[in-house]
Amino acid sequence: MADLPPALEGFASLLAAQPQPVREIFQYCLCLMMVESGKMRLAYTVPGDSSSICIFETVAGDTFSVPHPPLNQQEENAVLDALKDILKDEGEL
Repeated sequence: MADLPPALEGFASLLAAQPQPVREIFQYCLCLMMVESGKMRLAYTVPGDSSSICIFETVAGDTFSVPHPPLNQQEENAVLDALKDILKDEGEL
């Protein structure tokens, strides 16, 4: 694990102890937050074994992939709405 600020170490440990599907949903949601705040964009998606793989590109041009979690459209919209509220509260939107 990378060096983290002490405030995040406990959270990182908690996340690491979660089942793989929970970690994947968290990673995807974090990516959505970064897209909403303009720090990266969804470049494209490709088919995967069990779901689509989302390829994101940062403003610096770095790309990475994250599996699209098994969320239906209603669940994904609810996540996006909640993330927008968080970003607005933090002054990021």
